[in-house]
Amino acid sequence: MSEPIHDDEPDTSESVVRALLRTELPAWAESPLEYVKASGTDNAMWRLSIDGGADVVVRLPRRPDAVDGVLAEVSVLEQVRKARLGQVVQTPKVRHVGHPHERFPHHWSVLEWIDGTDAWTARRDLDGRNLSGLAAGLAAAVVAISTCEVEGVRERGAGERGGPLGPLLERLDWWLNSPEWNAANLMDVGAVGRLASAALEAIDEPVVHGFVHGDLIAGNLLVDEGRLRAIIDWGGAGRGDTAQDLAPAWAVLTPAERSVFKDAVDADDAAWMRGRVFELAHAVSGVLYYTPRRHPLGDVMSRTLNRILASP
Repeated sequence: MSEPIHDDEPDTSESVVRALLRTELPAWAESPLEYVKASGTDNAMWRLSIDGGADVVVRLPRRPDAVDGVLAEVSVLEQVRKARLGQVVQTPKVRHVGHPHERFPHHWSVLEWIDGTDAWTARRDLDGRNLSGLAAGLAAAVVAISTCEVEGVRERGAGERGGPLGPLLERLDWWLNSPEWNAANLMDVGAVGRLASAALEAIDEPVVHGFVHGDLIAGNLLVDEGRLRAIIDWGGAGRGDTAQDLAPAWAVLTPAERSVFKDAVDADDAAWMRGRVFELAHAVSGVLYYTPRRHPLGDVMSRTLNRILASP
């Protein structure tokens, strides 16, 4: 079943999904439906098995940013499938865009289901094997994403990952020092602060702006036999510092694979430092927000934070 993650989120239960389907996709309304347990937190996802056809996933937004992002994600998915990215990695096809309903007052979507294992589970199942092929595939995808011409997406703002570095560091300092989050009980605040301070060296360096996925964590990277197969969850895509999409270097890869990835994306030292602090901020906020809620994303972000702090 779908269980709430955030405060005041809408009902995304099976009965709601079936009500939506009966209204707009009645042929699918009684098909087998399974809640997808995943580390994602913006959308509740239900896998729908269609007799005689390919499975789909019904996605219902859980929080305001995701509500605003449903139609934007649909537009992005339709555009990236036509771009060079489609030659590098698979992205979901849009099957249906749902309208607000008395049981669910927001837009929702139905996307193609893509088989694959999330990158973290794939790593574990491959017994620590060096996945240089995965690193190279991730690099090719990151480069291809940055060159996509996608219209109608939001610019990264001050304090956001992919936005200006100074306000982001101020935001990170708030996460670390606000009594609301009690960061000292969940992480080495001093180590995080020292790493964040090191990023000041890159604050005035030139920045390459372009299209970014914005959330290339392990759960959004589907892997098959050690190779990147697909990238999902494009609801946070936009325009910003392309160093934001260097996130897999720390979210997924080992130090040896990270070196392959860095060479393949041709990141200079300043971009690499910005990418690291973007993902540092992502990991810190994820640990502080999701760990008290006992959501798996807290553990995911804790692993990422440990990798960042251990990296040279």
